[in-house]
Amino acid sequence: MRILNLIVVALLALSALPARSLAADNSAAALASSLRMLLIEAVPQPLYKDESHWGQQKVVAIGVKWRGQGLRVHPEPQYQPRNHGRWWKVQVTADQPADRLTLEVRDLERPEPGTLRFTAYLAFDANVEFERQTWDEGRRIYSGSVRARARLKAMIHCEVLTKVENKGGLLPETVFRFRVLQSNVGYENLVVEHIAGLGGDAAKLLGEAVVTGMKQWHPSLERRLLEKANAAILKAGDTREVRLGVSSLLGKK
Repeated sequence: MRILNLIVVALLALSALPARSLAADNSAAALASSLRMLLIEAVPQPLYKDESHWGQQKVVAIGVKWRGQGLRVHPEPQYQPRNHGRWWKVQVTADQPADRLTLEVRDLERPEPGTLRFTAYLAFDANVEFERQTWDEGRRIYSGSVRARARLKAMIHCEVLTKVENKGGLLPETVFRFRVLQSNVGYENLVVEHIAGLGGDAAKLLGEAVVTGMKQWHPSLERRLLEKANAAILKAGDTREVRLGVSSLLGKK
């Protein structure tokens, strides 16, 4: 909460500055430093995890039991769930964000009182782990895994809206809202380090071939993944209004 208060105070201070003062490099640098502190504290580990396609089963016949006595004996099939289908799971983690996360703020402007806009350029290293298995009614017929690393990048256009409301109390409240107007996510320096028992140069060479093939033969797959990432950022970046009084900004009860 202390870091959030620092961010709010920095944004309120910048919103109060004249428009010409916002062009100064120190204003953008101060905002970038505060936002970076918040991001490092808030980065979840893992960044992304999907195991929804892992562990599927199918009920199959495993044998027969005979029921009854004498001439009234009859077969009764026995069923049990068994692993079946194509399994896959993926996990993405940030690699030492405190040391490797960079954030730069540009185009800082105040188009009107109470409105602050800027563009944040974010980049950090990430590790990607992908595993796949294929099962046929309890028999595993394929198992493989891939481990890779990449530099993730994002250009995010942000807007901060602030207004002061006095509803009859001794001290006014500041209403604060942060919005992401546009997001552009990408990556670079994708390197495959491990493929199902391979490592080192062999994994990197095969990984480069896989990445090149994906771009040439399945460009829509990469595009859909990036579109999902942008949509997630836009959804998460439209915060509800946060109301803060003077006492809460100062850390007092």
